[in-house]
Amino acid sequence: MISPRTAPRPPGPLAAVSDALASVEAAAAGLMLAGVLGISAAGAVARSAGAPLVWADEAAIAAMVWAGFLGAAALFGRAGHMAITLLPEHLPPRARAALDLVTALILLGFFAGLAGLVWRWFDLPGLIRTGSAQALAQDSFNFLYLEPTQTLGLRKIWLWLVLPLFCLGGLVHALAGVARAAAAWRVLS
Repeated sequence: MISPRTAPRPPGPLAAVSDALASVEAAAAGLMLAGVLGISAAGAVARSAGAPLVWADEAAIAAMVWAGFLGAAALFGRAGHMAITLLPEHLPPRARAALDLVTALILLGFFAGLAGLVWRWFDLPGLIRTGSAQALAQDSFNFLYLEPTQTLGLRKIWLWLVLPLFCLGGLVHALAGVARAAAAWRVLS
């Protein structure tokens, strides 16, 4: 039975970009998880030595969030998320291929909507128009670029930059998924 998960990847630059991007995202997520482990271990050792690292918990949480978003994007690229397959398993091949195409289009719509929200929140045109993060905050009450973390001393924008990366990666993977699902549906039509 042909589905986006079992169909051969259609040749072309989009599938190649999606595959390469998923590999980079998975590697980056792995590095972030290693960072969580290292930071947590260093924090535990420092606490037991009587000199706690105040910033360690916040850094570990930030690395875990990055790992979660990057890992999720990589799984979208590899169709590796868990799925309830009760309905698709009982459909004829053509109906299953149609369901896979609809599912891929819904995922594309989700990522497009999320990208729109992130674009609006980050308000790059507003930042460029006003000329500075301070002026943007005064003009629109958008403090995204100014708000500091509690213990790391960084601006939170550096932590939130994972959201545009997740959206861009998700859009690439969703487009590749639509291409795969459409190819599988065409084969069965």
